[in-house]
Amino acid sequence: MIRKLLSALLLRSFLVNRISTPFEMLLAVALLLGISTPIHADDPTPARYQSILAKAVRHVAEDTLPSVVTIEVIGVMQANGEVRQDAPTSGVVIDEQGHVLTSSWVTGGDSASIIVNAPSGKRFPAEVVAKDEHRDLVLLKVSSPDETWQPIAFSTNDPANDKVGETMVAVARYGEHNTPMVSTGILSAVGRLDGTAIQTDARISPAFYGGPLVDLKGRFRGIVIPAVGEGGAEDPTAWYDSGIAFAVPSTIIAQKLDRLRRGENIQQGLLGFVVAGSDPYAEGTELSVVRKRSPADKAGLKVGDELKSIGGQIVTRRQEIKLALGQYDAGDEVEIEYERDGQRMSSAATMIATIPPLQPQFIGLIAADEVTEQTEEEATEDESDSSTSVIVQHVWNKSPADGKLKVNDRLIQLDGSPILDSNAMRQRLWASDPDIPIELTIERDGKEQVVSVDPLTLDGPLDRIEAFETTKSSPADEWTVETLQLPDITNAAAIWYPKQEPTVDTSPTEAPKTPLALAIVLAPPKDRDPSAMLAPWKDLARQHHVAVCVICSDGDDQWRPNEVDAISKLTAASLKQSSASPSAVALIGGGAFMLDEKANPADSMALGASLSTVNVFSGVAISNETEPPAVRLRKDGPPRLLRVLIPSPPNSELPFWAETLRRIGCPLQTTLTLNRDLCLQWTRSLLAM
Repeated sequence: MIRKLLSALLLRSFLVNRISTPFEMLLAVALLLGISTPIHADDPTPARYQSILAKAVRHVAEDTLPSVVTIEVIGVMQANGEVRQDAPTSGVVIDEQGHVLTSSWVTGGDSASIIVNAPSGKRFPAEVVAKDEHRDLVLLKVSSPDETWQPIAFSTNDPANDKVGETMVAVARYGEHNTPMVSTGILSAVGRLDGTAIQTDARISPAFYGGPLVDLKGRFRGIVIPAVGEGGAEDPTAWYDSGIAFAVPSTIIAQKLDRLRRGENIQQGLLGFVVAGSDPYAEGTELSVVRKRSPADKAGLKVGDELKSIGGQIVTRRQEIKLALGQYDAGDEVEIEYERDGQRMSSAATMIATIPPLQPQFIGLIAADEVTEQTEEEATEDESDSSTSVIVQHVWNKSPADGKLKVNDRLIQLDGSPILDSNAMRQRLWASDPDIPIELTIERDGKEQVVSVDPLTLDGPLDRIEAFETTKSSPADEWTVETLQLPDITNAAAIWYPKQEPTVDTSPTEAPKTPLALAIVLAPPKDRDPSAMLAPWKDLARQHHVAVCVICSDGDDQWRPNEVDAISKLTAASLKQSSASPSAVALIGGGAFMLDEKANPADSMALGASLSTVNVFSGVAISNETEPPAVRLRKDGPPRLLRVLIPSPPNSELPFWAETLRRIGCPLQTTLTLNRDLCLQWTRSLLAM
C-alpha cells in the first residue's frame, strides 16, 4: 500500500516536473516499474544512485530483448575478389510475420546470405524486402513458418515531447549465442542528420546497429544506424564507440512501415535548387540556382525568389531549409511559400529521387562584383543600402563570349532572371542545359541589350575550350618566396607570389587589373623542402600570372586523410597572402609535380581534399592512375564548381572513378599529358566562367 502511494505521489511530481534530483527520478522509475528495492531517501549516495539506475536499465532491457535478433552477413565479396563475413549486427522484430527492421550495415556489400538468429536461438535465412535509403534502414523477411515472433511495441510518443537529457538505453544481441548487450546514455539532441535522426551519447559499436533505443519507461524510441555528422568522416561507422550515435525515431519508422512491407524502396527527395551564400547558418534564403526540369523549376520557382516556409515550417537560413526538407522522401509533395518582387506566393512541388547530372557550361569570360552604395530613395526599409553589379573584366579569345561581350559590360540578367553576383552566375552556368543558347541581358554604354551566347560543355578534351592566354611576364624582383606558418598546422609550406600587383598595358577595352590565379601543389611525401621545390615553377608562374604554393605532408611516409584541414587552412592563408582570386584555385597532385613519376600519394590526397571540401578548390589536376580516396559524396549538396584535369594518352581508358565524378557534376577535362606549363595555363583558365 505504501509503495502504491509513493508511486502515485512521485508520478504526479514527475508529470508536473517537480522531480529535481537524480535520486528522486530514479526512485520514481524504480517504483513505477515495480523494481523491488529498499527505500532510503536519506541516502542519495553515488552507489545508491547507480544501483537504482542499473536495476531500471536491466528491467527495460529484459522487456525489450525478446524483440531483438542477431543478424549475420555471410559471403561478402570484396573488391580484390576475396570473400569475408561481416561482424554481426542487430535487428528489431516489428510484426508476428517475421519482418525484421535493421540498419544499412547488412546491405553495405553484396552478400551470399543473410542469417537471422532468433531470440529462441534458432537460425533462419532472411531476404531483403525493401530499403529506406534516406534513413539507412532495411526491412528483412525471415523464412521461419514455425517460429513465434514477439514484435516490439510502437509507442505513441509525440516527438514534440522529446526532452534532451532523458536517459536512453541501447539494446543489442551479439554472436551465435545471442549474448545480450546494453549501453546507456542520454538523449543528446533531436533533429539531427537534416532532421531524420535523434542523437544519444550511448557508446555504440557495430553490434548495436539495427538495434532498438528505448527510454527508462521501456518505450521504443528509435533504431540505431551507422552515421556520422556531415563532414565528420568518410566512413559512416567512423564514430562508433565515440559517445556520438544516431537513431531513426520510431514515430518516423511507423509512418514508413507500410511502404516498406509492400516492397517499396524509399529514397531521399530532391527539389533542384541552390540557396545563395556559402554559410549554411547565415541569414538568407534567396535562390541562386534553379535546375532546369527539376521539381523546383516545374513548381515555378525562379532565381531570386526568397523562401519563406517549407511544409508550413518557417525558414530563414539554408540550414533550416535542409531540416524542413529532411522529413520528405522522393514522391512526397511539399508546399513551398516564397516571396518574389515583394509579393508572397506559394506552390507545391513533388520531390524526386534523382536529378540528371549537371553538364557544366562555359562561355569564356572573367567577371567581378562591383558593390555600389544606394541612395536613400533607392533603398527601402528592409533592403540593404548597397547593391552588387557583375562587371565583365576580360573575355577569352576564341571563346563563346568572344565578339559577343566586351570589357566593362554590366551583366543584369541570365535567361530572364537577375544575376545576383559573379559566384551565383558561375553556379547558374554550371547548371545550364547544353546546346541551348544563353540569353544575357547586359548594360553597355548606358543602354540595355540582350546578347545570345552558345555555350560549350566543359567536360571533354581540354583543347576544345581554347581559353588559354598568357600575360606579360613581370620582373623577377616583383615576386617573392615566403614560408607559411600557421599556429595549429605542422605541414611545411611556401608560396611564390607577386608582392604588388604588376603594371600591365591597358587600353579602353581592357580591364585595369589582371586577376591572379593560385595553384596549390601537394608534394610527394618524400620531399620536405617547399621553398626549394618552388624553383622549377617560378618562371612559369610569372609568365602565366599564377601564384604557386607548395605544401608538404606532415610525415615523410604518406599523406593522411586528416591533413585535409591543414590543406584548406594553408590555401586560405595563400589566398590572403597573394590576393589571388578565390574562383581560380587549383589543387595539383604529385604526378604533375614529379614529371618522372606517375601517380603517388599526393595525387590521391589532392582528389580527396578537393572532394571533401565544398568549393574551396575550383580545379584538381591529377594522374589518371590515382587511387581514389574514401570520400562521402552527398548528392543533395550544393553544386561542386570543380573541374578535374587528367592525362588521357591515345588508346587509354578513363579511370573507373571518372563516371562518379561526372555524376556529381564535376566536368572531366582531358589532355595528352600533364606538365607544369600546362597545369599553370589550366589554373589560369579557371578564372573564366
